[in-house]
Amino acid sequence: MISDIFVIELRAILQTQSHLLQRLSDRISEIESKFVDVSQQSSQLQDLEQMMADLEDDIKFLEDEDLADFDPDEIYQIYDHHQNAIKRDLQAIGFTDWQSFVQQCQIYDLQNGLDPIAPYEVFLTEADLQQLANEKKSYDAQFAWDKWDYLFVGASGVLAALTDVLLVGTPKTSPLTVWMKDFNTTAKAGQTDWFSQWARDLEKACKVTYDNQDIKGMYPKSHRFQSLGHDPVLGFVFGVLDIMRGTVTGFSYDKLNGFHSFATHTVSSDASINLIEAILKHLGHLISDVATPMGLPAPFMTLIQGINIGSFGEKGRTVGEVARWMYSEGYDLRHFIASGITPAVVEIILRAYIMLRHYSEHGEVIFDLASHPKYRSMLLMAHGIATAANAGKVVLTKNPLAVNYAEYMAFVRYLIPSLKYWLFDQQHLRLEHMEKINESEWNDLLDNSDRLLSAIAKQNFPLISL
Repeated sequence: MISDIFVIELRAILQTQSHLLQRLSDRISEIESKFVDVSQQSSQLQDLEQMMADLEDDIKFLEDEDLADFDPDEIYQIYDHHQNAIKRDLQAIGFTDWQSFVQQCQIYDLQNGLDPIAPYEVFLTEADLQQLANEKKSYDAQFAWDKWDYLFVGASGVLAALTDVLLVGTPKTSPLTVWMKDFNTTAKAGQTDWFSQWARDLEKACKVTYDNQDIKGMYPKSHRFQSLGHDPVLGFVFGVLDIMRGTVTGFSYDKLNGFHSFATHTVSSDASINLIEAILKHLGHLISDVATPMGLPAPFMTLIQGINIGSFGEKGRTVGEVARWMYSEGYDLRHFIASGITPAVVEIILRAYIMLRHYSEHGEVIFDLASHPKYRSMLLMAHGIATAANAGKVVLTKNPLAVNYAEYMAFVRYLIPSLKYWLFDQQHLRLEHMEKINESEWNDLLDNSDRLLSAIAKQNFPLISL
């Protein structure tokens, strides 16, 4: 990758070369203009050649005294004189290292009133500019959408939105959520199915400290939401630490002011358990809780309760209180899984189309679909359609339980890398593409710099002195 310093230095060198080439072109034009009668000049040269031939033929008539004043060493002296003069010229304009070369070019620019940091466009011909425009189009063309791309993006987004309305709904209206909640490991004593019995056995064997309800505001129906150890993802950090330290970590809740505050409470001071045992005990406890009436909270939703801002609804609830209310109304891990069918529709339809088309156009080429700018933007747009539809559903129903949390997570999952690409990586990747295409031209430019300046030094131009 070319550094910024190199780019600045190269401007001065190109300005020097451009100016010298222009002077050389002007000198050639001047010389050519003087050859008004080419045939006459050619005739004179032929006459001179004939005279030289005659002298060579008459050399046998030379006497010794004719060569008395001739010194053959003068020929070598003349040769040495011209060789030293050329050497001095080359040393004045040549370079032994890159920095001296740059410095001499900068001095030349200043002496001749040239801008050492002129934009590169001034050195390009119309053909060069056209080539750059064509290369830019070729880079952009690989990420351009056609009518089929638009069709499948729109179709997958609309189908996902319909799935959200018809199948996901709210925890109490979603047929998928209701079906999953019909299976309750605590509903009937002595239930004989193997999973219920296994869940009961795990509940007895995997007692954990973060099940304690000593933090302010906790009660049987809310302690899993307020405890970070019960989060399906964060629990593998906070829950394991709580087991090893004998603590419970989560958010307290003050009902009077509606605020949630981060809190840690020590349950046992003599906890002694290693990491592997803590992870296994934590995993067993989550399994025992997943099919209980309240269930486990949705991933990362436990963190939302810490946002003590906003005023929503008739009761003026904060964001944290809305999240707490949603959990108490049945918005748990099972409904989150049910809502995952919405982003799944986008992923299945659009990824299948992209992979089949990529295979038809490029053959069996391994590629990372989510990292490709075009394919990622297509997935982002389809999820954006589904997300916008869900936002409209929430606004129309005025019901926070209609939020499709899984679809919002999928949208953010593609939005963040897309923003990074648009803000930082797009121009960088375009420059890399241009550098690869013009790599041979850049190498030729650098390799020919010394030869070009050396050739011009043989002309009658003022020398650059340091």
